[in-house]
Amino acid sequence: MTDQQTLQTALEQALTRATGSHVWIEGLTLIAGGASQETWRLDLCMDNGVHAGAMPLILRRPLGGAIYGSALDLPTEDRVHRAAYAAGAPVPPPYLLIDDLLGAPALLVERLEGESIGRKLVKDPRYASARSKLPAQMGAALAAIHAVDLERAELWDRLPAPRPGQTPAQARLAQIEAELDAIDEAHPALELCLRWLRRHEPPPPDRPVLVHGDFRIGNVIVSPETGLLGVIDWEFAHIGDYAEDLTWCLIREWRFGVDELRLGGVGQPEPFFEAYAHASGRPVEPARIAYWELLANVWWAIGCLNQARRHLRGEQANLEFVSLGRRAAEMELEALRLMQRAARAIDEAP
Repeated sequence: MTDQQTLQTALEQALTRATGSHVWIEGLTLIAGGASQETWRLDLCMDNGVHAGAMPLILRRPLGGAIYGSALDLPTEDRVHRAAYAAGAPVPPPYLLIDDLLGAPALLVERLEGESIGRKLVKDPRYASARSKLPAQMGAALAAIHAVDLERAELWDRLPAPRPGQTPAQARLAQIEAELDAIDEAHPALELCLRWLRRHEPPPPDRPVLVHGDFRIGNVIVSPETGLLGVIDWEFAHIGDYAEDLTWCLIREWRFGVDELRLGGVGQPEPFFEAYAHASGRPVEPARIAYWELLANVWWAIGCLNQARRHLRGEQANLEFVSLGRRAAEMELEALRLMQRAARAIDEAP
């Protein structure tokens, strides 16, 4: 982890060069959490002789290793973030990408004053009103993300995407299988689920979309009064099936102990699906949802295993990463249960 004073000095120098103004940093503080990147909050103070003031910012820099091999580098994440912002999706306004800050890139965005810690959002009484708004707000936000024009934003050649002739589900399954092979240990429950997913792939969507890739409670900033302020953490963005984003937020782990509320511990999925369908014009089909929810749990089981290996390989010493390794067994059990549900949904589909 970067030393605070060293980081502050280097950041002040980089921002002075970038802005051409006299700048200084106040309140530089490391924010707890963040599995892929270290995150700092700060106030950028500036006096260029004409304007003086402070801008609240968030700084992100990469940690060692990655949850998945397909994670984006910061310059690509910055491009995706800017494309979503330009399309009107609720995201923090982008500020600056620094190519090299103490040997690694750094990304600065404007800080939205709200809460993103999942445990607080699902249980703190102060967010009761926000919780009632979040399902519909999340559906509308996701529709805006999926409306990003991939051609205009020049994302087709920059993001992971299905190969010609390959469906989004086939592309995702190929990634999962490659990641599981790299782990190089037996996980028969995951192998069984992968075999089922290969055999029961739904029809591909009408067109692929910009998939956030980690859309869930914990990656949204929330105000107690107004609800959703912004969607954050774009390092897993890719091009794929819209249903992938609709189901990642249903994973049990993202409910933060409020298991009876399937949408991230804040509500049920139906208002979320309805808001998305209304804003996007796309159907939310139960069989497609069941398929991608199963796939999401298999993918997160791989993520848990990879997190443990980041610590064991010495890429990033972190006991939380080690603890996630055992959570893979919980994901395997959940995936087996969801496979039965998905089979029923397919049987009942018109």
